[in-house]
Order: sequence, then C-alpha cells, then structure tokens
Amino acid sequence: MSTPGRTGTRLDPILESVAARAAQRLGARSAADLRRELEPDPARRARFVGALRTGGLAFIAECKRRSPSVGALSDEVDLLARAKAYARGGAAAMSVLTEQDHFAGSPADLAEVAPAGLPRLRKDFVLDERMVLESVAMGADAILLLAVCLPDPLLGELRALANEVGLAVLLEVHDERELERGLAARPDCLGVNARDLRTFEVDLATVERLLPLVPGDIVSVAESGVRGLDELARVRAAGADAALVGEALMRAESPERTLAQWREALADG
Repeated sequence: MSTPGRTGTRLDPILESVAARAAQRLGARSAADLRRELEPDPARRARFVGALRTGGLAFIAECKRRSPSVGALSDEVDLLARAKAYARGGAAAMSVLTEQDHFAGSPADLAEVAPAGLPRLRKDFVLDERMVLESVAMGADAILLLAVCLPDPLLGELRALANEVGLAVLLEVHDERELERGLAARPDCLGVNARDLRTFEVDLATVERLLPLVPGDIVSVAESGVRGLDELARVRAAGADAALVGEALMRAESPERTLAQWREALADG
C-alpha cells in the first residue's frame, strides 16, 4: 500500500503523534498477523449505516475529552455512563476518540462504552492497513478516514479493506477537491467537516455548500460547528442524514436531556 503524506495544515503534528503511537502499540505485528487474529462480524457495517438511516436527522454523539481547537472539554472518567445517557437521549450511534496525545482518548474507551448498545465509530486518524485491522479487534463498527491525509490510491485501498473486514467507513472531506476524491472511493458515509484545518475556524457554509453534492445512496453527515437547534436546522436543510456532535454534548449539563429536546424540536419542525 502507499503511505500518507503531509497536509500542510495544523493536522500534521497530530498525524506524527498518531503514527508514533501506532508503531508503539502494534510493534512488529504485521498486517498478516492482525488478519489471523480477526473475528469477522459482517453485521457491523450494516448496524452502523442502518442506524443513521432514520428518515430524519440522526445523531452521532461523541465521547471526546479534549480538542486541539478548544482545549479540555471534560475530565470524564466514566464514559460508559455518558454513553448510556446518549443512548437514552436517542442518539443513533456514538463516536469515540481513541487518539491519546491531542484528544486524551484511548483505544480502551471504545470497549468501555460497548454495553450502551450503540453502534461505535472509532474516531481517530487511521493511516494504514494495520490501523484498519486493529479497529476490528477494538470492537468498532465503523472507522473514520480523512481525505486530507490519505492520498490516492491509499484512500481507496483502506476503504476497500474496511469493506472486506466488515467495517463501515465515514469518509471526511473539507472542500470540493476532497469531496471528488472521497466520492470516488464510494464510502458508506460521507462527512463534511465545517472546520478549516489551517485555522481551526468553523464555517457551516462549507457544509451547506458540499452536502447537497453527496448522492442519496451515501449517508451524508455534518461534522463540527453544531451547537444547537439553529445549526441543526441548517444542516438538515442542506440534506444531512446525520449530525456528528461532540463539544456541545460534552459541555451539556445533561446530554440525555439535550438530545431528547433536540429530537423533539426537530420532529415538531
């Protein structure tokens, strides 16, 4: 397989950390070794994608302790309690940060929240074949692939591998060029991130411009900048099938109540 390249954005130091952590975590284990250890579950991919096909705006609720753009969000210890609150509030799926150095996540977090019963997205910077394969062992139903850091043909190769091992793919883009490349990989879900990776500023106009270009057979997801009903109404009007919400829910006094209120208001609207 080909290898990731530098992006020229504020993402590059994060990618260096991710690559170093993966090398440390996986050691000398080859992709062949990881394949032999797999316990395939073809239902994973369908479970995640199906959860987002609600007919309304579905919520992917995120477990994220910190963010490079805003700093610490929570000193949460009991992520399972949060995950259960998300489920009670009506979240369709859950996104779990497993990146350690910049988001204070851990691969162990993905297993910890499993009893909540929601399909789980491994939110990390998946850079190579081994990281796709280890995601199966972690219990992920889906992985995130970022077009900005995965050149062709690596993007397509990792997407195909995820399909082979039963993982759904949420492929994230930030502009028209990335969207074109992302659609060529035919992901299960296409996410438009409103955050500019050079400045970390958020502009929902990016979502409103790009989401209508996503074909109907691909689940379209709005990412970043969703803080409340105003933003949810905007991304729904742009055609989003789902919204991935992190910061607003991590800061909410009661994420369960917040999600329930959003769902009720959108149903009424």
